[in-house]
Amino acid sequence: KTKSASTGNKRPVRAILPAPDLGLSTARGRGRCKNPLCNYVYKNRHKPQHCPNCGWELSRAASRKSKIPNVLDPYTPLTAAQKDIQRQNTLLLLRRSLQIPESEAELQDALALIQQLNSTQVLLSNCIPCSEEKGTICLQTGWPCFYEPPAELCSLCQYPLFKGGHGSAAGQEDCWLLTESHLQTATIQLKICINPQCLALHSLVDLYPGLFNVGNKLLVSVDLFFKIRNHIRLGHDPTLAALSVLQNTFVIYHLTVRDYNDMICGVCGIAPKVEIAQRNTNNALLLHNVKFTWPDFAASDEVHVDEFWLTMENEALEQAAFPSSPPITRFDASIIAPFIPPLMRNSTVINTERDKIQSDECTGDLSMLVRLIHEGRLSPENLFDDQTHDELMSVLQSCGVPVSPDTDSPCVFPLHTHSERSGHRLTAPPSHDCCLILCQVVCGSKYMVRNETARDHVDLLLSSRFWPPVYITDAAQQVALCTDVLYPELGLQMWGRNQGCFSDPMGKYVSCEELQDQLYSVDLMAVETPQVHPVTKSPSRWIVSPAGNSDLEADGLTEEAPPSVNAVRRRALTFDSAAYYYLYNRLLDFLLSREVVSAQIAQVLSACQPGEVVIRDALYRLGVAQINTENEEDEEEVEETGVELKSDLKEELVLD
Repeated sequence: KTKSASTGNKRPVRAILPAPDLGLSTARGRGRCKNPLCNYVYKNRHKPQHCPNCGWELSRAASRKSKIPNVLDPYTPLTAAQKDIQRQNTLLLLRRSLQIPESEAELQDALALIQQLNSTQVLLSNCIPCSEEKGTICLQTGWPCFYEPPAELCSLCQYPLFKGGHGSAAGQEDCWLLTESHLQTATIQLKICINPQCLALHSLVDLYPGLFNVGNKLLVSVDLFFKIRNHIRLGHDPTLAALSVLQNTFVIYHLTVRDYNDMICGVCGIAPKVEIAQRNTNNALLLHNVKFTWPDFAASDEVHVDEFWLTMENEALEQAAFPSSPPITRFDASIIAPFIPPLMRNSTVINTERDKIQSDECTGDLSMLVRLIHEGRLSPENLFDDQTHDELMSVLQSCGVPVSPDTDSPCVFPLHTHSERSGHRLTAPPSHDCCLILCQVVCGSKYMVRNETARDHVDLLLSSRFWPPVYITDAAQQVALCTDVLYPELGLQMWGRNQGCFSDPMGKYVSCEELQDQLYSVDLMAVETPQVHPVTKSPSRWIVSPAGNSDLEADGLTEEAPPSVNAVRRRALTFDSAAYYYLYNRLLDFLLSREVVSAQIAQVLSACQPGEVVIRDALYRLGVAQINTENEEDEEEVEETGVELKSDLKEELVLD
């Protein structure tokens, strides 16, 4: 080394040789990455915070007991316990990192990239030379053939990620890349967290390259999913809409960042006046590979909605992320929860399906039987202790039960104190009932395993935030009697001893005041009770049967409903996976309902004047608000001008 040239003084040149790498943290002022799988050496004076080679945090103080951390050996096969840990944490990683927007507008960059790559083709000459005289001309698309997740650290535990080749815990996976116009091979580089308590498998999950990864076996362009969703909305079989190679990929729409309150009707809000029961027995689940079981102990009637649907999402995600994972074959039927938008859901949601009486229909007038019980003339608890033979015969005659004169059995009612709880294989496919308001928006759906009874209706009504003033069903009498027997205090409060009728069932009928047009106001300071309807301000409720118990789809539902809606609800579909069955029906309920609500919002927007905006009021009904810009600070302030839709607007509102 020389001094400055201006001084004219020179020193002898001394060569500095590089210090040998002794593997010590302080050898000649150098340090080595603490990751035993990494050989990066750094100078102490320029010590980075993270290793640029493997991403290990170098600023973390080493343990005094052991300077080498306990990390995974990626070249040793995972044990069964490690595979289970990896599966759970990989699913957790996917749920956290894979955020799919609901609208196509939020993926415009990705969709534009897809269109650009689909239209790009590159001719490569001599890409695979075969000899010195001639080569091979290749046609290559604009889509890359190799994909690698950019992360160097695990997003769950911040440990470094390892990537390797074949024979390691995170090698390269060959897959197919499918777009609307291309089908080609591709390779995905996997990475694994070396933390033995995590072991999460990192792969391509970023949607903005325009691809959705299905189990590292298939990369699908995102635009295809929007086309598939539209086919599903129109009632096409999902396995046909997605083609045979995509039959399980519609799981993408169950992971979408979605607010299910968006499907709440803008006219009725969270407290509809009229609801209609509509069953769908065509939507069936194949049962040759699914066995429903029931707990052997007396479990609570309450079911946990969010926990159930999260379990279904995780199951579907696991089948998509790990295609070799077998689907659920034993299903606990007692945990099945209905689908109800959060704002329309009661604080307690129940499912008493396990207590259904599995027997033939009884003979006689059940309405009279319940009346005798309410009047104290019959006590089911002490039926044979307090009632004489003659009294029991009188009860049977009052209820219209034919009794043979020489019979020794005084009672032929199939009275059951409990139902079968043991596991069994069903002989009938499960279906589901849904409550609709007149504008075809779903208020809630219950998925049934056993044959339908009145208990299914009562479960769904009690699981709703507000029992509607008028509930229309072809099983009106049975629903009313079931309520009177199971929840006598509630029935007494809602309809007294009228068994769900507007008046005494033995008397004449009267009009329903609750259905008359009336202005309403919501007291936000008042304590909300499910028994008092916020619109009618009354605890009265009624259950109505259509004339002649005819088909509700023909008599009860509005004629303005698009043909596609009824076509979707009537279409017979079968599923081999329980998770896909439940998630598909939830998706369909949401898409159809949101389509109606979107039409409502568009209709209100078209009638707004300058300076007016569409809002949701305290009951989540559509209203019009005026933007006030005349305050002192010259800031925009939204002031509610009316929570009730304009009268002329309500008449012109066309329900899709």
